[in-house]
Amino acid sequence: MNKRSARDMRWISRLGCGLLGALMTSHATAQIAPRLTGDAVLAKLVAARQDLAARAGASHDGRLSTASERLGAMADALRKQLDSKGSQPIDIIDDSSRVAVLRADAAVQRTRAYLDAAKGCPGSDAKAMADGLAATIDTLAAASGASKTTPVISGVETLDHRPLFALHPGSAPIALALVGANLSDAQCADPQVTATDAQGKLLATQPQITGVLPTRIELKWPDGAGSEQGTVFVHVVTKHKVFLRGCSAQPEALAALQIASPLRVSVSYELAAVCNGQRVAAGSGQLPDIAAYGATSSAQVPPSGCADPSRYAISAKVALGDGSSSSVGPVEQSAVADITLGLPAGLTLSWSPSTRTVFVRSAGSVCKGVY
Repeated sequence: MNKRSARDMRWISRLGCGLLGALMTSHATAQIAPRLTGDAVLAKLVAARQDLAARAGASHDGRLSTASERLGAMADALRKQLDSKGSQPIDIIDDSSRVAVLRADAAVQRTRAYLDAAKGCPGSDAKAMADGLAATIDTLAAASGASKTTPVISGVETLDHRPLFALHPGSAPIALALVGANLSDAQCADPQVTATDAQGKLLATQPQITGVLPTRIELKWPDGAGSEQGTVFVHVVTKHKVFLRGCSAQPEALAALQIASPLRVSVSYELAAVCNGQRVAAGSGQLPDIAAYGATSSAQVPPSGCADPSRYAISAKVALGDGSSSSVGPVEQSAVADITLGLPAGLTLSWSPSTRTVFVRSAGSVCKGVY
């Protein structure tokens, strides 16, 4: 063997050892997720109930208090049903207990998604989200029927994975996805998906399936879900292939969403001018209501008795459709400079001294849990 061949062999040997070491390190650090058990879900359910109760106490929201109590009742019922099977992987327990665990886990996932998405939601959107969560928990707690492949919906989200609990009213197109387990079987026809109101009446507009996986159903609602406030239920009926028996219907799965109240935000302002070192009133009033996200509103301010102010100051009060309100300001600037205030609910107020105009602009929806 010549010298070059020997060097090549040593290089190949070092490369092989390096690759082997990397593989061994990878295997040493890799971890396999533990199999899901009833006890694990019970622990998560109890923790979710506690966190939701804390949020209810902080926000003084009775709907959330009731929902947290329902989570506690779900935990009690599941603990009783599992009995001594709580530590066993759910794959090896009976169908009824396994599906009960999956539904409880779905309640945990929806509660956690709510606690994250509801932060900063204003007025009617906050109420709609709380109602949507409460309806979801009630639906999961009351669900019955079990089979080896019972579908369970654990989430409703936008196509870019933002969790949803409510829909804005109207006829604008909606695209969303249902997430869960056993939502379809490739060997059978697509699931049947329908939308009803709380009384079980079919909505005038119905969602259409655009994509299906066992863990995800993507839907489009070309004309929206309508403007009737209240809870909307999305019903999913799947079929599963059984050996020698063909495709058989499975117990129905339900998802709950709330149609929010129409947006209505009122903004009033108070303008002051600084004349000869003294602050004097320079105008006040209420702007036309903001009734849609992305809308603007404005008002002209008549000239005041102060002909040559050195500075202006402006404050604003925002009243939301649910009756809550908050105030911002005053903020003061030179009389030749515009003033801009950030307001709740994604609003911005601006004062232009050159045109003597107050503007209010609404951003897009600031509540990520509402479509």
